Amino acid sequence: MKKHHLIIYLLSLMCLISPITTAQIYSYVDNGVRTYTDKPPNNRAVKVRTITPGVKLSSSSSVRIYKFVDSNGITHLTDKPKHSGYKLIHQGGTYLPSFSSRVAGSPIIHKRRLRYKSLIQKVANNTGLEAAFLHAIIQTESAYNRKAISPKGAVGLMQFMPATARRFGVKNRTNASSNVYGGARYLRFLLKLFRNNRQLAVAAYNAGENAVKRYGNKIPPYRETRNYVKKVMRLYRSLQGQI
Repeated sequence: MKKHHLIIYLLSLMCLISPITTAQIYSYVDNGVRTYTDKPPNNRAVKVRTITPGVKLSSSSSVRIYKFVDSNGITHLTDKPKHSGYKLIHQGGTYLPSFSSRVAGSPIIHKRRLRYKSLIQKVANNTGLEAAFLHAIIQTESAYNRKAISPKGAVGLMQFMPATARRFGVKNRTNASSNVYGGARYLRFLLKLFRNNRQLAVAAYNAGENAVKRYGNKIPPYRETRNYVKKVMRLYRSLQGQI
């Protein structure tokens, strides 16, 4: 994808995370990587433009866009993730429609949620988990994208790493049913391990159960994990009674 098309692509993706119909987008280069954000980081930023949702793009099946929200609530989008905190939010595609709400409540998320609602409810019933809890994990992990791939190689709706997939019997990580069932089994294991403490189970899902044990059965002091727990629990509470 040509550089100016990639810039338009990234600017358009900001519409998925902006609570308003237009957004001030800033750009800066850090160690040779250009990053786009909705808030100027320090004084390095150069304002690019004010964008309007809805931009046609040149065809490309290879572009990957990653998203990271830092501890100050600043959203960063890039095609070259700098660390494991970046999550793949879009791959390929040629057109971004107009969205004015946040990703959590956007039309695209709602559409994807409906696509997997029946499967997630079935898995919840069979594993004794709340559907809202599974939805919160899946939305946070992959935004309901079964083809999502993290920079570290986690795959699918519930973002399974190869070792964890083998451990919980997931042979095909891109298969939605296998992925969700495996993720549910892992969550059941974590809930039992941490005596039904949801926050610890969520922290362990992100950082691993050994990390939680290492810090005395408390949420590890990792910025990514703490933000992850807050996001999942906030989504879980908001989805209760709606799913």
